[in-house]
Amino acid sequence: MQQLDIIDLQLINELQTDGKQSIKQLSQKVNLSITPTHERIKKIEANGIIKKYVAIVDPELIDRSLIVYCQITLLKHQDAAFKEFEKYINSLDEIMDVSYIAGGYDFLLKVIVKDIKEYEYFILHKMSQLKIISNIQSSFVIRQLKNETKITVK
Repeated sequence: MQQLDIIDLQLINELQTDGKQSIKQLSQKVNLSITPTHERIKKIEANGIIKKYVAIVDPELIDRSLIVYCQITLLKHQDAAFKEFEKYINSLDEIMDVSYIAGGYDFLLKVIVKDIKEYEYFILHKMSQLKIISNIQSSFVIRQLKNETKITVK
């Protein structure tokens, strides 16, 4: 892993706050000239610390206001079942986030859909296609209190 100094950390934090900042703006904020600032960013990207740049969309403004967390349990805890599950869920646009977890369930999914009818369709016509699922437990978000993408680095 790349050794990060204070300027690298500042650049990472700045880019997480606003990935559309120009190299010139960033160079002024970290008190470096443009070329070394650009080289540092390229090095950070090349080392995989910054994976990609994205636009964060407000789901409600695109008619996707229902957020559901699904706890999934598989019938069998075998490598083939996990691979089948992973391949299938990666094909579903409604699923925003998937974590393999320890505890009472195998996976935690974050699903974003238009409404309860669309969620019902998602469960009955998409998730039910996987015969390796033994249980789906759903928790519906009433209101999000915090939803951050930035990981503050120090």
